[in-house]
Amino acid sequence: MTNLKTHVLLLGKMLVALLAMSMLLLIAGQDLFALMSPVDLLLSAGSGVVLLVAVVYLPALAYKVLQARSAAQGK
Repeated sequence: MTNLKTHVLLLGKMLVALLAMSMLLLIAGQDLFALMSPVDLLLSAGSGVVLLVAVVYLPALAYKVLQARSAAQGK
């Protein structure tokens, strides 16, 4: 249970850091993408954060979980 709690805590920290990055990109993006509304920029940044977490973090988490299961089974 503590292993899962550690991973959830790490995921939460990553989401907070990526949210901060997306907010900074939103501020910079208002100058770069003047034709888009701030809401559209925030939605684009948020979907990018979700995709980044899904592509980078979740496969690594699944690999660690599979390693832990195989070690628990004695393989």
